[in-house]
Amino acid sequence: MPKIKAIKSARHNCTIFSHEDCSILFLPTIFSSAMCLHQTVWAKRAILGYDGFPQTVFKEEEISETSITAIHNKLTNFFNWLSTYSNDSQYVNIDTHHNLPELLLNHYINDVLVSQQQCSESSMDHHLMALRYYYDYLAMSGLTNAKNIRLTAKNKKVVRQNTKKRTAVKYLTPELRSLLYRQTASLRDELLLRTGGELGLRSKENQGLLLDDFMVGNKKHHGFKSLFAQMGAMPDRDEFTYHLQGKYTKAHRNSGGGKARTLYIHRSLLSKFKRYYDEERPESSEDTLLVNNSYSHIGTAIAKSTASRTFTKIKKRVLAMQVNGEVGQFGQMVEEDHTHHILRHSFGTDKFYELCQKNRIAIDDVSPTSLVYLTVARLMGHSAENREAPTTTKTYIRSCHIKEMFEHRGVS
Repeated sequence: MPKIKAIKSARHNCTIFSHEDCSILFLPTIFSSAMCLHQTVWAKRAILGYDGFPQTVFKEEEISETSITAIHNKLTNFFNWLSTYSNDSQYVNIDTHHNLPELLLNHYINDVLVSQQQCSESSMDHHLMALRYYYDYLAMSGLTNAKNIRLTAKNKKVVRQNTKKRTAVKYLTPELRSLLYRQTASLRDELLLRTGGELGLRSKENQGLLLDDFMVGNKKHHGFKSLFAQMGAMPDRDEFTYHLQGKYTKAHRNSGGGKARTLYIHRSLLSKFKRYYDEERPESSEDTLLVNNSYSHIGTAIAKSTASRTFTKIKKRVLAMQVNGEVGQFGQMVEEDHTHHILRHSFGTDKFYELCQKNRIAIDDVSPTSLVYLTVARLMGHSAENREAPTTTKTYIRSCHIKEMFEHRGVS
């Protein structure tokens, strides 16, 4: 169990770092408060002074919410490593971490993260960002001297090699997806995974599943209460449609907003949504269908990352089952690098493959202008007009070949 925890506080609009006994880790909490107040950080910069000699100054820079989240996560990792490290050292203590020698900070970066944990380039960028901004803030505040936290030239090459090693298969077979669904502890968590694997939703898009009818412009769209009523009134209907609003989807670069799309919900999945609404959903004033069920946040709207965190929790459970020989001996196995997004990608791959079969088009012959690609792009909320379209197509083509490989092995 982690000894240092990071708890997001809505009241204080920052993240509170605390020990396992709930006592606050003061300095990183103050840093978080300062960073979240105006979404800015203070970065160390070297400039030439009036006398011609270099001097260190700290410049305020804007930072995104995504980067703030990454900083909080990586600082939590660092403090927990430091807490463990301090158990075997009489000179290092978590409460005096602001005065850690530069040598130890770079040991954490170059030996622990690169060599031991084999972090990728993206992960290392986040770790370096977190430690640099944090210790720059402490130095600016006069609480420590400026630190030069860096990745060695040798380890830059190692990190690139670590990145190349991350070759998790970008497709989950229906059987493996079903196994993941069965390991959930609640119907809500099962639905958070199924919306990825059966509707192609990104984690944050689950916030766009609304109970009541809503207006977009001059057009009225059905919420899930209306869909439940339709399901009861039309016993022979197998598919129902739901309008996912653009404000809940991923915004394309330079587009100014997300792309709305239609979700096609099979009766079996809609039945699970209704059972959740009737039997498990806590009383709530929220219009979102899926809400929190934890004691401290019961009935509140789920966060953007709730589905991602649920997938990670279930993935760890299945990984342990695989290690113990309980599953996976004859089928596809879940991998450490798999994330929630693999469910969405698997859904897109299945649709791409089905349309190729239906239209009798060879997988390798699909082009960005073909009906197959344009249909899948619409289902996934992709733009079929930008320059990334061919890259997206190639990704589905590769995944379709992986799907065929598992099917030919008899383990799809």
